[in-house]
Amino acid sequence: MEFIIKIANNFVRDHLSHSVLKYEDIIDLAKSKLYEIDNQLEKIKFVNVILEANNKAFDRHKPKCDSPETCLTNLGHESINYFLLQELVRQGVQISNNTFTNYEKISTETKLDKILSDIEELKMGHQIIYDDLIKELNELKELFFLGKKNWHQLLAGKCLSMVASGIISETISKEIINSISTATKLL
Repeated sequence: MEFIIKIANNFVRDHLSHSVLKYEDIIDLAKSKLYEIDNQLEKIKFVNVILEANNKAFDRHKPKCDSPETCLTNLGHESINYFLLQELVRQGVQISNNTFTNYEKISTETKLDKILSDIEELKMGHQIIYDDLIKELNELKELFFLGKKNWHQLLAGKCLSMVASGIISETISKEIINSISTATKLL
């Protein structure tokens, strides 16, 4: 697991999960941690992990909430969500309303895992090439927050880049894109 993902998971565990902190304090702590991170992609990954954890906690809370309009827990989750989305925009990520549902994420991850499994079988003798492909496809699993359109464009761009650099053939690239596109179009 990447170092920045570990840092983000620790942040979630220490400050978001079962937190007694006010949402303002959590936002301040996130700002402080983001200030320490220089790399833009790592900032995006850090924010994405926290955003996903906040959304999961919010989704767990919603069914139990008796007064959604005045609930302080809702206000906290919404405020943290707003800050994190604003931070993604500051990092140049265009947020779209066309986001993946949890079912679509799981389905797409399953397709990516199937592709990765197939690659594992083929990689004998071509270790370096297939390790690059596996790395690229695993990275896509962390970028669902981009929205469907941007995510699919990124997938196509990565495939095109790998074809241009000789890592994969055009045929494999088309199979990857078609397999993922078919999965999300059926949903």
